[in-house]
Amino acid sequence: MPSILKIGVGGPVGSGKTSLIDVLCKRMRDTYRLGVVTNDIYTKEDAEFLVRSGALPPDRIIGVETGGCPHTAIREDASVNLEAIDELIARIPDVQIIFVESGGDNLA
Repeated sequence: MPSILKIGVGGPVGSGKTSLIDVLCKRMRDTYRLGVVTNDIYTKEDAEFLVRSGALPPDRIIGVETGGCPHTAIREDASVNLEAIDELIARIPDVQIIFVESGGDNLA
């Protein structure tokens, strides 16, 4: 199995993380097989935005509800994100790039 590039996108609430991933997906999707994992506290709002915008098909986007500070799910206990990445790989065996969007850093 070839290596899968995983790219983390972080920053404060409202800094444009989801918008950046939206633009990157739209520009790269015809050349690369992409997947996205988003992190929110109690919703899947960012994942739903990416689906509505047409960034990627819904089966290529997974929204993770962290139940607490989303960046903690990236730094201190990445297990939920690692599970989401594994799920994307199972759904899309030929995926080449997975974007992992952290929740806003200024929520704590």
